[in-house]
Amino acid sequence: MTYFYKLNAVFKERERVERLSLIRELIFGAQDGLIAPLAIIATISGAFVSKDVILITGISASLAGALTLGTGTYLASQAEQEVLKSEIRKEKRQINRDPKREREELILMFEAEGLSYKNAEIVVDKILTSKKSFQNTQIQKELGLDPLQPGNPVRDGIYTSFAALLCSLIPLSPFFFIQGFSAMELSTILSLCALFMIGVIKGQVATINPFKSGLQVLFLGLIADIGGLLLGKFLPQIIHFS
Repeated sequence: MTYFYKLNAVFKERERVERLSLIRELIFGAQDGLIAPLAIIATISGAFVSKDVILITGISASLAGALTLGTGTYLASQAEQEVLKSEIRKEKRQINRDPKREREELILMFEAEGLSYKNAEIVVDKILTSKKSFQNTQIQKELGLDPLQPGNPVRDGIYTSFAALLCSLIPLSPFFFIQGFSAMELSTILSLCALFMIGVIKGQVATINPFKSGLQVLFLGLIADIGGLLLGKFLPQIIHFS
């Protein structure tokens, strides 16, 4: 009973770390969901005064962006999984084809980590008593990959798309109620606050300085906002748009 309890605890810890890795998709989606619409809204509001034009453009960009991010994340995650699985299959074939050579490689890798050759040989010979353990250890040590291959492309795509769509409502929300410079000003303030909070959350999850992380994400959003405003101001003049 104790054995199964410990084993279950190990897999629960793995699941916990895998869930934490979803922060990548959530942060990526949330940042893009905030920054891209904010830059677009800033550009359009600098060129137009119509609230309807801003809302239609912003909503269209948000929906298209969320769909593009979701499918892009899915395809990228799927491609990554396929490449890693291919490398794992190659390594397993090498282990089956020349186990003696793979044994020596594993001994050398343990030796490089600080074990004496004799102790490394003892450890590897113990691992060799289980074919699965030997394969997994060799894959981890030589390729730096997890042989269990955590990750789900469909889930990654959904999380990214959902985060982008949800966060895109923040820069758009003021334009449902007010218009003009006041709406743009409030949209910028709300978006930058949200970006700062995203950075803080990222910092807390990654156990780095939350304030520094928040400022980093905030700075990127500020650049996008300023760039959008400048583009919206000067683009009509450049292309003689009235």
